[in-house]
Amino acid sequence: MKRLLLYTIKRTLVNSTMLSMAILFVLFWGVIIAYLEAPSFISQLQHVSLAFKNTVYLQYTSVWNASLVILSLSTIAVGIAYILYFQTGALPYLIRYTKLKASTYFASLYSGNLIASLILELLLIAIITLMFSHNGVGIAVTPSNIGIMILAIILGSIFFISFSVFLNLLVIRLRAYKLLNLFNYIPLIIGTIVFALFAFATITIKSPAIYYSNPYTATLILLYYGYFGSFKLYTTAGTAISLHLSIGLLALSIVAWTIVLNLLNSVLVRKIQYVNIEEMRIM
Repeated sequence: MKRLLLYTIKRTLVNSTMLSMAILFVLFWGVIIAYLEAPSFISQLQHVSLAFKNTVYLQYTSVWNASLVILSLSTIAVGIAYILYFQTGALPYLIRYTKLKASTYFASLYSGNLIASLILELLLIAIITLMFSHNGVGIAVTPSNIGIMILAIILGSIFFISFSVFLNLLVIRLRAYKLLNLFNYIPLIIGTIVFALFAFATITIKSPAIYYSNPYTATLILLYYGYFGSFKLYTTAGTAISLHLSIGLLALSIVAWTIVLNLLNSVLVRKIQYVNIEEMRIM
């Protein structure tokens, strides 16, 4: 399935629609936050020490970085899932009557998405870091632990594509083609909601159960930890909230969700029947 792997990577990296949504649209919000919101935020911290101001600003950048990356990852997953839309004609026969296995197919599809996502998200993080370091506030920020951020991107990428593929296969299996676009955008819709909640209400999210039980928030807080360096949350008043979280358990939560989704995907992909693409378009 080398061809599928290369096709997936190419489709993601050179697709103008994908890039405009996953990178340019996300960076549009990044520009607004870095150059319009951040200076206003820093102006509220004139009464605190320079060291604390730097810490709070790093946290501010970490929150927005995590939120923007999760928005980008969910957007990429939506685009990749559409590959199935155009492969339903041959895929059922290939899995039933050739040596192609569902596990091999998914491994190639996911690997291509993962490689493309790593390239795009690391580029996005680099640009976000530059924007927040050169926006006139006079504070330079850099990720504290890029290894944890890469781990979060890898786990999040595989989860998002698993979720998108599940929704796509479910629609095809049920032949509910009128709902195809709606179902395919569910990961992005949820990502947008989580993006807004995490970015604007981070200080109020204190329960570990919220992070452990939800793969979106688990990925977000791992990205936050990777950039900021800890699970602490600081308020502008100077108080600190420590989130007692485990990196291992957060990663395990994402992996567990991904395994469940892929078990369902393996069942669904064997049950889908040939679907005429024109039939999908008409309906």
